[in-house]
Amino acid sequence: MNFCSSLVHDINFEPTAVQPCCDVHGVEVPRFPFIGGRLDMAAYAAHIEKSFQRLQASEDKLCRNCPELKEIADNNAGNIRILFRTVSINMHRHLCNCKCVYCNLWRGKGKGYPIMPVLQSLHEQHALHPRCLFSWGGGEPSILHDFDEASLWIREHGWWQYVHTSCLRFSPAIATLLHEGLGGINVSLDSGTPSTYEWVKGLNGFAKVCENLERYMSGALIPDDVHLKYIIFELNNSPAEIKAFLAFCAQLGISNVQYSLNFQELNGAGPSLKTLLGAAFFQFLATEMNMKCAPSFIPPKWQQAIDELRVEHFPA
Repeated sequence: MNFCSSLVHDINFEPTAVQPCCDVHGVEVPRFPFIGGRLDMAAYAAHIEKSFQRLQASEDKLCRNCPELKEIADNNAGNIRILFRTVSINMHRHLCNCKCVYCNLWRGKGKGYPIMPVLQSLHEQHALHPRCLFSWGGGEPSILHDFDEASLWIREHGWWQYVHTSCLRFSPAIATLLHEGLGGINVSLDSGTPSTYEWVKGLNGFAKVCENLERYMSGALIPDDVHLKYIIFELNNSPAEIKAFLAFCAQLGISNVQYSLNFQELNGAGPSLKTLLGAAFFQFLATEMNMKCAPSFIPPKWQQAIDELRVEHFPA
């Protein structure tokens, strides 16, 4: 039977619905209408059961062609129980302090809904795994009105948090998570110079991000909890820019780096050869610099192409 573990282990809060995932593959995913407040887990479980049945119908387009959809033995069906191991917070997708050229979400309207009542309702209904991971996305979480309150509540329960932030604003709550080793951050810098940052991110903020990263790193209990990401595409795929980015990471003592591709390109005609070569160079140089280098949400087809280009152009 067709199955995806995200149906029962993961939950993602969007502006107008709850989903098991973020839909990075451009397919139809199960959507449960929701605009905040208490999430009725009985109703949500019924929705997941219906979604599960739809996955078995060959003519249904739900999750079709998603690489995460797997075939499992029928005798495992009776073991399915909803208990969230990850909670992704994205109901503020249109609330951001960046204007990235590869993202149109900041052009939308809406600040989302308060997340605290939602999280408390999940806890009261025993829907959260003891080792649940909370991921703050968006949009920009640090500018949410209840980010500090909700982050503190999660922290008090001992759950780990991963905050995707532009780093344009210094957040005392984020600094506390890093200082106590109870959270990490992911900053998509996408550049190594101020000029490229402005082209890609839509504003003049490179210096402020650098300043805030230095402050976070200086107080971090575990420096490896600070991750810097580079989304490689036409505006920043030059070897010189990638080299400048990795040199900046080394200067700050950041050894955890990620590379990704532009989702607009992935869901369209696909990345150019120059972009794939840029990713291969990024992988090669980061490894040469003894950094922990990992791809981020790159489909197997394109990752294989990157790996082959690295072997061809940048042999060890």
